[in-house]
Amino acid sequence: MGILGRAASEMQMKKLTCIGMELQFEWEQVAAFVRQPDGSLFSWRERFTCFRYLIYGIVNKTNSEISLKFDDKEFYWKQNESLLRRLEDEGVVKLVFPLHEEIKRKQLLRNWALNWHDFTWQPIDEVYSYFGTKIATYFAFLGMYTRWLFFPAVSGLATQLIDFGSFQWLVLPAFFIFVISWAVFFLQFWKRKNSALLARWGINYSFAEYKASANELEPIRHYLSIEREEEKNFDDAPAEKRRLQRNEWSGVLLRIRNNAIIVLGIICLQLPFELAYAHLYEKTETEALR
Repeated sequence: MGILGRAASEMQMKKLTCIGMELQFEWEQVAAFVRQPDGSLFSWRERFTCFRYLIYGIVNKTNSEISLKFDDKEFYWKQNESLLRRLEDEGVVKLVFPLHEEIKRKQLLRNWALNWHDFTWQPIDEVYSYFGTKIATYFAFLGMYTRWLFFPAVSGLATQLIDFGSFQWLVLPAFFIFVISWAVFFLQFWKRKNSALLARWGINYSFAEYKASANELEPIRHYLSIEREEEKNFDDAPAEKRRLQRNEWSGVLLRIRNNAIIVLGIICLQLPFELAYAHLYEKTETEALR
């Protein structure tokens, strides 16, 4: 536990304290931080992060390269280079992944996957604690999306089964408008829920506080290199103004693209049924089938 604590302190991991504030973890002040429900100091996800930091933190601190051999293949471990990263590049190590904690896995299986009494409820906080942010966010989105599908499903059934008489010609346009409005409201409510989850989990994506492994930092370095190249080419305009303009236009283009996809999806979904109905209406002679 001491090794994990010092690793968390070096990574500047933030944890909830007993007074309700999230502060940078310090091993010397371990009693001030809130423990997990099972009594452990770190969650499964935090332990995995610490272990990953430790194994990838084994670097060559000598003043020369070290020769390594594996299966009649010789390669060199360079100075200040991660040993595990070199082994991965050489194909010695294929993949690094954590093993399941059997007690926790069975608990999630019983309370989540096999919970038939309340199948719309998900223990998102427990999923986050065990699997991490990506998996928990995915299932939170999937659960909300599934519940929200109830409204277009009911509207679609009503459109097909109920005869509206002389107002039948208004049904399909009204249904199109309803589905588009449903998609817009769902997106906005999901953004709200996602922000609430991230705030509850204490996740902050600001660059100053973002601490990740060397593998996770590669996209950030690539982005920063692009930013530096752009600043060289556009020295006459402030960087902040260019960034705001770029974000504004990218948001507008994304909204136009999403709206176009929704409209085309509705047209592609409804058009075959309309063509089939028109064909049957022309070919059928009996009034009952019409």
